Amino acid sequence: MPKLSKRPFHYGIVTIMSIKQTTSLFSLVFFAALSLAGAVAMAQTTPAKAAPLRLMMPAACTPGQNCWIVNHVDMNPASGVAEDFTCGSKTYDGHEGTDFGLLDTATMKTGVSVLAAAPGKVMRVRNNMPDGNPTSEQIEKLLAANQGCGNGVLIDHGKGWQSIYCHLKAGSVLVKPDMQVTTGQKLADIGQSGAAEFPHLHFGLFYEDKPGVIETVDPFSGTYAAQGCGNAKGAMWDVGMNIDYDPMAIFTSGFATGVPDFNKLRDNATSPTTLTPAIDALTYWVGLYGMHEGDQITLSITAPDGSVFATQTLTQEKDRARQFYYVGRKIGDPLLPGAYKGMATIRRAIAGSDTEALTRSAEKILTISNPLHNSQQTGSDGVLLP
Repeated sequence: MPKLSKRPFHYGIVTIMSIKQTTSLFSLVFFAALSLAGAVAMAQTTPAKAAPLRLMMPAACTPGQNCWIVNHVDMNPASGVAEDFTCGSKTYDGHEGTDFGLLDTATMKTGVSVLAAAPGKVMRVRNNMPDGNPTSEQIEKLLAANQGCGNGVLIDHGKGWQSIYCHLKAGSVLVKPDMQVTTGQKLADIGQSGAAEFPHLHFGLFYEDKPGVIETVDPFSGTYAAQGCGNAKGAMWDVGMNIDYDPMAIFTSGFATGVPDFNKLRDNATSPTTLTPAIDALTYWVGLYGMHEGDQITLSITAPDGSVFATQTLTQEKDRARQFYYVGRKIGDPLLPGAYKGMATIRRAIAGSDTEALTRSAEKILTISNPLHNSQQTGSDGVLLP
């Protein structure tokens, strides 16, 4: 494989350059610069013909428990259309990696390790960009400056394989160029540097089958992104690793004493377990990953006597990687003391069926320790965030 140039990180992550070819072969995540000619040339070739590469989980967390896969590789080469490896919608146009999202910024600050998915040699690192919540204007500037990846590490695994790790926490990168790393070795911590709207690791995998032709590889299907969805050859994760595909997830939920401040919840998604009478309202909120246009979200709060305190059903208006909703009421007369149950259910229709649907549900219990005073009045309801 030709050696890489010393060119700095581009966005998506890096622009990889061949000594024999001086044109940009690809950029990741927000730019999809893969040439159509390259895609056509590689359409009949799969990574299965390459030297096998087995991967371990690139983050020290458990998907579905304390981290969540928010976006997969976009397997549809057409512009303006996005499909993950199952032909589902858990991706976005031009996305060239897998995103592992965290619960909140507080979790990020405690430190969640990023691990080398396979042994290899560190080619490039960046470690000096701050973590933050960039605006859309700031994201555009980061992309224009080729800094969308934020802090990152690029590893060459030999025999044509490379992996990239993006949005790493500021100052957390432990490796340097030319270092050899082993499978599972800590590289850095998950962060929110660069063009990242929430704390997550962007993990990208690439294979150079011919000099100057580098393809994005989806580790869940073992195929090139240019080959399209529904052509899985087999996951590349180590035998025994259980990283299931989940089209949608309820990643957190909790109670608040008024309209939830979702900006604060993004920073710290903890919820009280007990409340005193000194509250003006009671609301139940939920955080969701992988929402699809048309999904139905039902939220409810049930009182200790089994009566419905508040309920609402909403319809997702457009695809979103991360979404928050809430339901609740103002409080007047004393509430019944005891356990209040918040319940969230997502329902996604299955194409071609009038009766079958995918569903996800979660619940949270809150104890009201004392009665409140005044009369109950209907108040605020769930709203879709802009």
